[in-house]
Amino acid sequence: LVQFAEESFQKGMDALEAGRGREALAFFESAIELERKMGDGPPQARYLSQYGFCLGTVMQQRHEGVRFCREAAQLERYNPDVHCNLGRILAVAGRRKDAHRAFMNGLRIQPDHQEIIRSLKEMGVRRRPVIPFLSRNNPLNIYLGRVRARR
Repeated sequence: LVQFAEESFQKGMDALEAGRGREALAFFESAIELERKMGDGPPQARYLSQYGFCLGTVMQQRHEGVRFCREAAQLERYNPDVHCNLGRILAVAGRRKDAHRAFMNGLRIQPDHQEIIRSLKEMGVRRRPVIPFLSRNNPLNIYLGRVRARR
């Protein structure tokens, strides 16, 4: 069963790379089910991570996708790829601060992780609030930030 689970995972990765998200999702789900049938503990973190990422992006089930990616990150705290997927799904869900934290956790493990670096660049960098002791959401900071951005 281990071999079949790994084959299913690899087929999922190939399908994902080819842009066939629904097919990839089915392969990842199959890999997880095969791992669970073995009963040797939880499924591999990378299986959960890829499944969660696909679930959140392909099926638009962001909350569930984040849940699977978080589980993967807890299982393998030392794996930068699971932190990358967690960050990516959090970014898609609009949770930039959490996404940034996940990406930074991944970079602590592997500082040259290209996918994390690319994702951080895509997200962009926020400037500090104009009035630092007020929250970002304070109307005065929002107004002054817009004025500063127009300059």
